[in-house]
Amino acid sequence: MAISNTNTSSARSAMQSSTVRGAAMVAIGLGIGQVFAYLLSLAGARMLGPDNYGIFGSMLALLMVGSVLTLGIQAAGARRIVLTPKSERSNVGLGVVRSAAWAALGVTVGTIVIAPAISWLLHLDGVVAVVVVALNLAPVTWSGSLLGVAQGRERNTRLAAIYAIVGIGRTIGGIVVVIATQSIVLTLLAMAVGSAVAVAVGWVITGPMVSAPAIKLSHFRGDVVHATHALFALFVLTNLDVLLARHFLPAAQAGMYAAGAVVSKVAFWLPQFVATVAYPRLADHRRSQTLTKAAAAVVGIGLLSIAFVAAVPGLVVALIGGAAYDELTSEVWIFAAIGAAYALAQFLLYSQIAASKRAAIAVLWIATAALVILVWLFHSSVLQIALVVLCVACALALIGVVELLIERSRESKGLAHA
Repeated sequence: MAISNTNTSSARSAMQSSTVRGAAMVAIGLGIGQVFAYLLSLAGARMLGPDNYGIFGSMLALLMVGSVLTLGIQAAGARRIVLTPKSERSNVGLGVVRSAAWAALGVTVGTIVIAPAISWLLHLDGVVAVVVVALNLAPVTWSGSLLGVAQGRERNTRLAAIYAIVGIGRTIGGIVVVIATQSIVLTLLAMAVGSAVAVAVGWVITGPMVSAPAIKLSHFRGDVVHATHALFALFVLTNLDVLLARHFLPAAQAGMYAAGAVVSKVAFWLPQFVATVAYPRLADHRRSQTLTKAAAAVVGIGLLSIAFVAAVPGLVVALIGGAAYDELTSEVWIFAAIGAAYALAQFLLYSQIAASKRAAIAVLWIATAALVILVWLFHSSVLQIALVVLCVACALALIGVVELLIERSRESKGLAHA
């Protein structure tokens, strides 16, 4: 009995150590991508100035919203692989990759078709910038299948490598070009080329994890639609503030808000590695032992990010854009709080997707409608819009926490009855 207990304890310890190492690797991979995304925003803010950066920031927000299909494919693909017998996972992986290629074509063409409407809404001079954003979406969308395969197979080293390569590829060219040319369109075009090269490298990394023949995935399109719909609702909500600021505020103030939103994005993505590593475990029998611990980790990281920004707001603003954005200093912590609240909401949404629960989507759309109405009523300044967004983000996170507590309560009652 003592030997058995020792073996069980050793196996559990090894598993926990492996999970920690995997989380660290994914955090590094995601972190590299986010650092380069931040450097792109930093270069844009400094080289373009508040007026043009307002336009560039809205294009980055549009790209973020358009990229939600990438995350939907990744989430649905990873979940399908986790729930597939191990002997068939490589064949299912190839099916996911092939399905994503068609999705990439569809989202690119669709964005080009609606480019005139987007251009009108954002007060742009033409459709060229939006069309180039559409070209970015093709490789970015396909990359979701590569990430989904690595995530579903729980190959965290390969997953981290793909994250890092795609993150660097989609931004490094943009950084160089915006510094050299101060052109929004050329910067977006360089990003599209870099993304295509990076995804080609990502395919090489993914190759050993897939094999022919590809298994036809029944109902996979529906899974992708559900995951994409949920994540689309979240990303519309989390990126809508920049677009609303662009619509309601003067150009210079919209640029200020776009710069503040960089802090929101950093705080939003900082705990992303927790959801990424936990997601496969939230989809199978390991869910109950993962959910609360992972949510607590996201909250902890969010509180630390808020504390850091509140402690050194001048440094944060200086890193974002320099002296031109000094008026953000007193309110930049609000943007960190927005990102942290949305990060918790995002983790809890992923937990719902992993369990194939759908009620959260309605809550997200209600929150989006509330945000639009409230900003429509209160939009006299950067601070006023930011406070409105913070209230909506906190309310959404609170609803998610209540749902988590209800789930845990039901599990406890089920165990008690058993």
